[in-house]
Amino acid sequence: MKKLKTLFITTCLLFGIVMSSFAQKEVNKTFSFKEKIKISTVSGDCKIKEGTTNDIQVHLLYTYSDDCFEYIFKEESNYLRIAEDFHGNNCRGKSEWTITVPSNVSIKFNSASGDLVLNKVDNSVYANTASGDIVVKNVGSEIDITTASGDIVLENINGNSEITSASGDVIASNCKDGLSISTASGNIRTQDIHGNIEITTASGDLDISNAIGKFTLKAASGKVNAENIELTEESYFTSASGDVNVILAKSAEHSLKISSASGNSVLDYNGNEIKGYFEFSARVDKGDIISPIKFDKEEVIKKNGKDYDLKSFTAGSNSPKIIIKTASGNAQLKK
Repeated sequence: MKKLKTLFITTCLLFGIVMSSFAQKEVNKTFSFKEKIKISTVSGDCKIKEGTTNDIQVHLLYTYSDDCFEYIFKEESNYLRIAEDFHGNNCRGKSEWTITVPSNVSIKFNSASGDLVLNKVDNSVYANTASGDIVVKNVGSEIDITTASGDIVLENINGNSEITSASGDVIASNCKDGLSISTASGNIRTQDIHGNIEITTASGDLDISNAIGKFTLKAASGKVNAENIELTEESYFTSASGDVNVILAKSAEHSLKISSASGNSVLDYNGNEIKGYFEFSARVDKGDIISPIKFDKEEVIKKNGKDYDLKSFTAGSNSPKIIIKTASGNAQLKK
């Protein structure tokens, strides 16, 4: 009986030690205004939001043991550094940062696997993660975001946006003053964007709607779908093996090229006036050319040892120049 009692007490003590090591701990710090905030986490999630004062308020919750986890605050004249560090290889637990900032600070965030949620900052935002997700909303200046495998969500950005992801998806809405997105295998979906728009993916699909600007959209093996598009400069919509579909919000006033190697290339004027010089091409043995307007010129040309149909017409004037190309799909114009 004594042995059983001793075993019970020992077990309880060990359980208490283990539970205490995982108990949630809290840190609260307040700093005076700084122009820049640099945040570095290993796996901790971070939420950044706008405050009502010029102070910077940091709230940290963590369950790591204090002998393996360290939080770091370093103040300089114009910036604040916030970081977490680990000692040893057997740290178990989690950390969550909530940072309340004045809207006019610049944010730089870096994490190995932590997520970032940021809302309402008027200055620039730079963020980098290896596998964490990033959500950025209501930013009044430029942003630069990179992640290896995390997803990215953007909303209401009033500055130039540079986005890079290896395999994560990207969703962007209401972005102004330019948008550049590049992914290796992630899907990209945008709406209500303005400016110089450059979007590239290797194997993901591109979906864009309600956009005004200069467009360069490229997919290697994915589809390109663009709806309610208004051109402000010469633009390109291309895919190597996926379909390309472009629906215009108004008549094109600038040159436009739509092409796919093995998919369909379709330009829909959506009831708007068709005007300019139009040129179509498709492989004779595999592709088709479809147009509601009679061609002025038709010929067969050689390209890379293959025969291609080349057809064209002019409606109203010689500009803009509209090119619709495919190898083995349909090259089609719709009214």
